[in-house]
Amino acid sequence: AVPCAIMERRTENRYEVWLPVKVDSLKEGIAVTHNVSQGGALMVTASTLEPGSGVNITLRTPDSQEVHKLAGRVVRVEQNSDDPHGLWPHRMAIEFDEPVPELEWVLAGLQSPTSEKP
Repeated sequence: AVPCAIMERRTENRYEVWLPVKVDSLKEGIAVTHNVSQGGALMVTASTLEPGSGVNITLRTPDSQEVHKLAGRVVRVEQNSDDPHGLWPHRMAIEFDEPVPELEWVLAGLQSPTSEKP
């Protein structure tokens, strides 16, 4: 049996979508999502914030006039092994303060669920 602390905590589907996002707290102000769910996002970034830092992001999905302004906190920062010396050398996981259920419908139309852990 796997201890509860090690089991996957997230129950939302995550969608592998590459969307530009505005991140107020980052030095360069932008990032690109790697995967997104109604509860959070994994982004590739040029700079990072400390885990626990509060963030405000603005996300607009393709084919939509709706802009999502979301607040959250950084839960993990790691090296982006796909681009360690390029423009996006970091991965930063964000947990939204409140789940955004309506985001699920938009994301479902963009991509299939991914099993990658943000």
